[in-house]
Amino acid sequence: MGRIRVDPQEIVVVQRGIKFLVELLDGTARGFICEVYKGHFVIPDLGPIGANCLANPRDFEIPFAWYEDKDEEWTVVNKFQGKFFEFKTHHSPFDIVAWHGNYAPYKYDLRKFNTVGSISYDHPDPSIFTVLTA
Repeated sequence: MGRIRVDPQEIVVVQRGIKFLVELLDGTARGFICEVYKGHFVIPDLGPIGANCLANPRDFEIPFAWYEDKDEEWTVVNKFQGKFFEFKTHHSPFDIVAWHGNYAPYKYDLRKFNTVGSISYDHPDPSIFTVLTA
């Protein structure tokens, strides 16, 4: 579907069933993976706080269409029902030119997130820190 460069303080969502590869630019990285077993991540309903708070749909980015045409051996690893399986292929699994629809990976820069409410007085609802929910 395309390449996504992820910098520190950014998150990426890759939906179930999408093949992906992680390449490190400088050889080191730290982070975590969260797997959702039921449903999908969604932006929470903003309700009465309006469009100027929390995460805005316009700030989520999707990749531009990209493909590679390589005839070399690849090992593809799939997870199915809690177990890992692998198979070999003699061409790149990323040899698809484009996609149709809105089922695509996306990223969000957490520096754009705007927390609502005052945390210096009283105890606000924890949802004011929610970027995505499942």
